[in-house]
Amino acid sequence: MSIDKNAIGNIDHVIAAAPLPTRSTLRRRFNPVWQLGRGAALMLRIMRMVLKGHSSH
Repeated sequence: MSIDKNAIGNIDHVIAAAPLPTRSTLRRRFNPVWQLGRGAALMLRIMRMVLKGHSSH
């Protein structure tokens, strides 16, 4: 991967041009109920992988 020296010197412009999250995206990110559900889903996926690994012995 090559580094574009113009992009490094112009990083403020690149950051300013980045898209901003929508109102609904921000609402989901900061909603504790939504985060609890996502956390539970992640924990279940990890647990399933661990159990699959233990059952293969």
